[in-house]
Amino acid sequence: MHDFYISQQIAREVIKKAKMEKASQVTEINIKLGELTHLNPDQLMFWLKQLFRETLASGAKIIIAKVPFLIKCKNCGYEGKLQMSKDYDYYFYFLPPFSCPRCGEQNGVEIKSGRECVLEKIKIRR
Repeated sequence: MHDFYISQQIAREVIKKAKMEKASQVTEINIKLGELTHLNPDQLMFWLKQLFRETLASGAKIIIAKVPFLIKCKNCGYEGKLQMSKDYDYYFYFLPPFSCPRCGEQNGVEIKSGRECVLEKIKIRR
């Protein structure tokens, strides 16, 4: 259900910015979506298309780029992806414990990316 709420916020911002720029049409919308947001890109796309019907963003190309979950280990310096087990029962409710894949450190692991949900760019026609 949070996919719909986030879609509403994105749609409001797109329309607001387009009107501020006196756009006649929104032609493209670029969104960055992190793996840790637990937002479903297909659901986001569906809701945005529904919310944009009969607006100046109707028919706009929507591009959703996935941002990988990347970490940095303060202990060994590892920087890269972290594979999370999909078997973890609570994966979609809260962030499960994880550790550095190189040295096993748990406390010194910093999340570098994957939490973002960013409306990156809006292309308009005046």
